[in-house]
Amino acid sequence: MKDKIITLTTNTFQHVSILQSLLEAEGIECVLQNTNVIEGAVNASVKIRIKESDLERAMKLMESIEEPGIEKMVAQKTGKTGKSRILLPVDFSDYSEKAANIALDWAMRLDAEIMVLNVYFNPIVNTLPFSDAYIYDSSMEEMVVDMEQQAITNMSDFMHRFRKKKEQLGGETLKIRKKLIRGVAEDEIIHFSDDYQPTVIIMGTRGKDRKAADLIGSVTAEVMEKARVPVLAVPEDFEYNGIDNIKNLMYATAFEESDFVALEKLEKIVRPLDVKIFFVHVGLGDSEKWDRLKLDGLKKFMEKQFPKLNVACDLIDNEDFWVGLEGFIQRQKIDIISFTSKRRNLLGRLINPSLGKKMLFHTNTPMLVFHA
Repeated sequence: MKDKIITLTTNTFQHVSILQSLLEAEGIECVLQNTNVIEGAVNASVKIRIKESDLERAMKLMESIEEPGIEKMVAQKTGKTGKSRILLPVDFSDYSEKAANIALDWAMRLDAEIMVLNVYFNPIVNTLPFSDAYIYDSSMEEMVVDMEQQAITNMSDFMHRFRKKKEQLGGETLKIRKKLIRGVAEDEIIHFSDDYQPTVIIMGTRGKDRKAADLIGSVTAEVMEKARVPVLAVPEDFEYNGIDNIKNLMYATAFEESDFVALEKLEKIVRPLDVKIFFVHVGLGDSEKWDRLKLDGLKKFMEKQFPKLNVACDLIDNEDFWVGLEGFIQRQKIDIISFTSKRRNLLGRLINPSLGKKMLFHTNTPMLVFHA
């Protein structure tokens, strides 16, 4: 009689894939069902199916595995471990150096690992159709080799300076790793981030006084737009005087549910710093009453959830969002601006640049961007 196939359990892909490995190690054949999901997505409906004759052995194995143990293995597989991680994309420019200094100081406070990432340009091989033949630039391979060698040299020089600075700060136990990738910078940074799962990405950007042509294709702006993790953008003209001098952080709230998710991540990032967090909302006078009630509710939530944080709330009454925000930044001497950015489709991005991109080119204050 043919052995019947049954479903042992239904869970996330990460969970059942690990369980599959354990079952197969015990000689129990199994297959996964409903695995047609995008890599990295969370799917809680993946089934693991086995032969009915193996059910008793499989159940004993599952009973011997504590649930926290499985979850720990899932966390290790997805990179979501307890230790904080900082991804530091660099292009070896002056503003990369400034971002690196902040990342090093922050990592010292968070006891975080730093991954230094450089993406060097991958020239596109131009092929022009001509009948059944193609034109190939024979010098392209040599150019690629030269670019790779230059990237290796630049990374070696950067890491030497970076590790020397780490030793000067007394961070002997701080782990610093490096990675070189060939490709399009913004795309590769985002792809690598999806795998590495950093607590935060820290990267430099050009200042607001640069010409528009330099700003439109900003790698930092694209990473801020698309990354799934918080991004701290450090402007070139920001005067960094040490992490102890970062005292005031402003979070611009729109009173949306995504704010609460962002605030939990924000608390984890700024926990080791002695900062005051201002929750502000820019609005008009006719909605002031309701806005203040919402702000009070947000403040009570933060005080209850994170009692050790120093928080304050303020309402900015101004018709011009930028004028109101800039005035508040100047008055309160804000050191970091923070907010949640929404993902938009390509048409929306072309017609109306995101809040993050506008602010990136509007101010010389670092910005910590979360994503809805």
